[in-house]
Amino acid sequence: MQYFSCKGLSRLEENGIELGEMNALLLRKIEELTLYILEQEKRIKVLEEK
Repeated sequence: MQYFSCKGLSRLEENGIELGEMNALLLRKIEELTLYILEQEKRIKVLEEK
């Protein structure tokens, strides 16, 4: 998983970002987190079955 670095945040502050680009980025992150949660739920289920 990748987070914004301080360098990335300063770039956003200086140059701004298109709203569509930001929406696409947020949707991508939501998808990544959703997949991560589903994987964690699978791992928890396996551990509970032991």
